[in-house]
Amino acid sequence: MKLLSLKIKFLFLIIGISAVAFGASETKKDNEKEKIDFVIAASELDKVLLINSNEQIVREIDADNTYDAWKLDNGNVLYAWHYGVKIVTPANHVCFSFDSESEIFACQPLSNGDVLIGECSNGRLIEVNAKGEIAKEVKLTYKNGGHGCFRNARKLDNGHYLVSHYADKTVREYNEKGVLIKEFIRPFNVYAAQRLPNGNTVISDKFCISIYNNEGSVIWEFNTKNYPQLGVYHLTGFQYLSNNEIVVCNWLGHKPYHKGVPVFKINLQKEIVWMYMNARQTYSCANIQVIK
Repeated sequence: MKLLSLKIKFLFLIIGISAVAFGASETKKDNEKEKIDFVIAASELDKVLLINSNEQIVREIDADNTYDAWKLDNGNVLYAWHYGVKIVTPANHVCFSFDSESEIFACQPLSNGDVLIGECSNGRLIEVNAKGEIAKEVKLTYKNGGHGCFRNARKLDNGHYLVSHYADKTVREYNEKGVLIKEFIRPFNVYAAQRLPNGNTVISDKFCISIYNNEGSVIWEFNTKNYPQLGVYHLTGFQYLSNNEIVVCNWLGHKPYHKGVPVFKINLQKEIVWMYMNARQTYSCANIQVIK
């Protein structure tokens, strides 16, 4: 009877192990469904990378010290490089180019065909048309200028601008004329900001992704110090997706590079639902665009 009892226990143990293994397999299958296509501005690599859902680089574009990049609907790629902005076709033909004496960390395609360019060292935003002419200039308000003046900048649907003033540790909202409307002050250097359809504002600083409501209060925060497995050195660009998940870049520094997960995705339950682990391939992710 004892031998029979041990055999039964052993059988249930095998079934339990199989169930755990099956569960892990199912989780892996679920994770595979989370795979995405995306564009990365890899500053230290001096490249814009287009990566498919199998995490393979399908296109590389040489881009000196790039910190912002977009794949456009027509297949062209818009990107900022150290002292300018370019648009290149799938055949790598340059169809738009704007050079500057200022460091450039931000660019954005606008609905009228113009391009928003963030001239960091000059402390201004400019909108440039297809001919390379400056159609609009917005001078910014800041305490710390030069290299640390700002990083990410975006024009909003209402014509306002969200600018992440890096050294001031403050995201500022300006109206069409450059008048300061609102400020979001953070404890660390800020990198990027996104306005959501409901009016909330998402901000990345060195260690946190935070969501502010219309009244300027933090209503949600993901502090990466509570997630040491990510190896966060400096959060940079991100994208808040329509399914309420956030894809986040973890910039791993100048040489020597730090070990960490270069891109990850979180949900509002503060769960890590996806990670891109190839730090060797993309150790300096400055910004990301998920291709829909």
